[in-house]
Amino acid sequence: MNTVNITYYKNRKLYSTDAKRYVTLTECCQLLEKGYVVKFIDHVTGEDVTSKCVKELIKRSNIDVNKLLKLIRKELSYETNRNTNPSAIRCPA
Repeated sequence: MNTVNITYYKNRKLYSTDAKRYVTLTECCQLLEKGYVVKFIDHVTGEDVTSKCVKELIKRSNIDVNKLLKLIRKELSYETNRNTNPSAIRCPA
């Protein structure tokens, strides 16, 4: 599955290093729904801030929260079984 790396800036802007453009929270949700692995990295520290950004997705987007939580639960279960990095969020196709 393809991974999409998103750079998170202090001003809450999100930049897709793959698409080479700024993206919205809605676009990040759409990537999840399409089955992409989405990983958020802090621009200054290089730290993985995926969990922080998922909280922002829940608070600020108009995605159905129950649907997003279902995607996250599936991913955590999937990643635990694969014993890989559970901080990147992916919706199994």
